[in-house]
Amino acid sequence: MVQPINLLSRSKKLYFLIHGYTGSPTDFNGLPEYLHDSCGADVKVMLLPGHGTKIEDLDDLEFGDFIREVEGELRGDVEKYDEVIIGGVSFGAQLALILASRYPVQGVFNICLPYKLKFPFNIPGLGLLGYFKKYWPKIIPEEQKVLREGSFHYKEAHAKGLKIVKQANRELRKSLPKITCPTITIYSKNDRVCDYEAFRKVEKRIKAPHSKAIFDEKAHNIFFSEKRFDVYKKIVDFLKSNQMKKNTKKDKIAAIIPAYNEGSRIGNVLKVLSETEILDEIIVVNDGSSDNTSENVRKFAKIKLLENDKNMGKAYSLQRGIDSTDANILFFCDADLKNLTPKIVTEIIKPVINGQYDMYVGVRNNAMQKAITLFALNSGERALRRELWDRLPEKFKYRYRIEAGLNFTAKSQRSEERRGGKEGRSRWSPYH
Repeated sequence: MVQPINLLSRSKKLYFLIHGYTGSPTDFNGLPEYLHDSCGADVKVMLLPGHGTKIEDLDDLEFGDFIREVEGELRGDVEKYDEVIIGGVSFGAQLALILASRYPVQGVFNICLPYKLKFPFNIPGLGLLGYFKKYWPKIIPEEQKVLREGSFHYKEAHAKGLKIVKQANRELRKSLPKITCPTITIYSKNDRVCDYEAFRKVEKRIKAPHSKAIFDEKAHNIFFSEKRFDVYKKIVDFLKSNQMKKNTKKDKIAAIIPAYNEGSRIGNVLKVLSETEILDEIIVVNDGSSDNTSENVRKFAKIKLLENDKNMGKAYSLQRGIDSTDANILFFCDADLKNLTPKIVTEIIKPVINGQYDMYVGVRNNAMQKAITLFALNSGERALRRELWDRLPEKFKYRYRIEAGLNFTAKSQRSEERRGGKEGRSRWSPYH
C-alpha cells in the first residue's frame, strides 16, 4: 500500500504538496527530497482519499470529499508551522490554489493545472460516457513509463474525474482573486490534457504577485519528463525569490498593558511576558496610579514604562501605548491576571500571526466567562492587527467601551468583505 511522504527536520517551515487525481505522493518524483535537502524544510505529501489502493475506491468520492480532507490536514499544519507553502500537480494544483485563497500560506506553486482542457476532454457532455464505462485505460508514452518505474498510480482514468476537475475549476474561478501570496504557474507546452494557454486566464484573475514558466514537454505530469530537474530548480528559485522573502517578513509584536494601582499584581504578569519569546516589545502604561505600580515595572529593565499624569482610562492608555510602537500586531493584557503562562500568550497571538484571524480573544478560566458569552467577548486578553485598531470608531475609544467596540468592528469588517464578494479575512474567535 502506498504511504504519505513526511520528511521532517524540526523546521518551522513546511512544504505541503498535493498529488493528482488517480495518482499518489510519488507524483512529485523526487521533488519532496529536493526541497527537503535544498531548503532545509519539512515536506509533506498526503495521500488523497481513495488513492493508493484500487481504483474502485474512487467510485463514491466527490469533489467535496477531497477538499474537506486536504483542508482538515492543512488547518492543523498552519497552526503548527510559522511558514507554510502549498504546491500541487494537476488536480492537486487546483486544490492547492483553492486552499491558498482560504488559508494564510506564504506561497503556492501549481504544476500542469487543468484549468483549460484540450480535445477531447473539453467536449461538452463527455462525462456522460461514465454511465456506460467507469474506467478508461491511460495512454502513457514508453519514455514516460521508464521514468515512472517505482512510482504508483492507477492504470486507468476514472470517468468521474472529468466531473470533479470541472467542479474544482468552478470553485477555482471564485478563489483565484482571493489569493494574496506569491504564486507560480508551471506548464508543459505540449501537454496532451491541459492547454498551457490557461496561464493567461490564471494571470488575469489572480491579484497576487504571479509568475509563470512554460517547458517544451509533452508530459501531463512534467515531473516525469527529461525537464524535471529544471522544474525543481524553477520551484526553488521561486521559493527563494525576493517576492517570497518580502511576503514572509516577520511581524513585530508588542504587548501593551494598561495599569491602575496594580503594584501588588503586575509583577507576576510582567515576569510571564518577559519570558514569552514571541513578543518583541512590552509596554506598560501606568494610568495615574497612586501606589507602587511604577516601581515594580522598573524592576524589569527591558519593559517600556509610560506614565499618565492622571487617571485617563483604559482606552486612552491603550492608545498611548500603540502610539509609542511601530508593531503591527498588538497583544492587550490586563495587569491583574492570574495563572498566565508564555504558552497561553503565544496561543492567543499565533492565530493572528498566521493570518487566520485579525483578532483573537482569550477567555479566562472562570465561571462567569465560560457561562456567559458576552463576558467572554469582553475579555481584556486579545491579539489583533493594528489595522483593526485603526478602523475602530473614536466613540468606542472611551474607558471600558473598548472591547465591545473591537468586537463590533471586527464583525462589521467581516460582513463588509463578504458583501464585497470575498471571504472575510477579518475574523475573530471568542474562544481560547
